[in-house]
Amino acid sequence: MEDKKRNIILSLFSIGIVIMIAVGLTFAYFSTSMTGTAGITNITTGTIGKITFDGGADLQTSSEIEPPWTESKTFTITVAPSIVSQTIYVWMDYSNTVPELTFNVSNTNDGAVGDVVLDTTGTTKTVKLVEKTFEASTTTQVIEYTITVTLPETGVNQNQNQGKSFNASMYANLGEEDKVYYYNESNPTGTTTKPTS
Repeated sequence: MEDKKRNIILSLFSIGIVIMIAVGLTFAYFSTSMTGTAGITNITTGTIGKITFDGGADLQTSSEIEPPWTESKTFTITVAPSIVSQTIYVWMDYSNTVPELTFNVSNTNDGAVGDVVLDTTGTTKTVKLVEKTFEASTTTQVIEYTITVTLPETGVNQNQNQGKSFNASMYANLGEEDKVYYYNESNPTGTTTKPTS
């Protein structure tokens, strides 16, 4: 009987050892460890400068004009700091029937076109007044332009100017066709092709 008791105890002890080994191996199978130091990643987004176009005040004494008449107005382009260069275009949509009216945009060193030859048929036309590339800069860039409109005194009969009119509006955009530009590492100066990733 003693042998039977000892066999039962040894059997239970053996079963217990087998269970402990199985459990230990199971936990070991699912255990893992990782060593190393924490990594630091710094990400900085690029800065594309905000562009502000201020068309300035309207011409003030521009009704019932007679030769000699001239008036000027200013407009500005402001570009905030940017890591890329940006080309700004200023356009004018106009209709004109005044045969002798002259139109000039000054500051040609900064992309103004200078004298504009106006169509006199009264048909709405579009003309480029400024094309200016602002290079990448860490400071805000501001450029002022002046428009001068003149009805000159010619010294001869100018009755053909009576009852005629000139109407115009100005606007600015980033391209001749108002394209969208994308900037990334592969295209630091911009591309019109949308990136895929």
